[in-house]
Amino acid sequence: MAGLGAAAGVAAAVVPSAGASTEDATLPAGAEGAMAAYIHDLHKGEVALMVEGREVIVTDKKLVARLARAFASATRP
Repeated sequence: MAGLGAAAGVAAAVVPSAGASTEDATLPAGAEGAMAAYIHDLHKGEVALMVEGREVIVTDKKLVARLARAFASATRP
């Protein structure tokens, strides 16, 4: 399952959702650099988000399902 989470996190970076906009996207105050995300628990719909060593877990079942589908389609021969 850890491999799925890591790969799905990569898929999130290359498969944006339809209609997604970064206009309202912000990192925590004072944070610079990248944000990483991986599926923490597929069945619960939990995503781990990490910025500068800080990790939070959020629940978004639609996002997790979309990432899992992206991973499955990207790994098909």
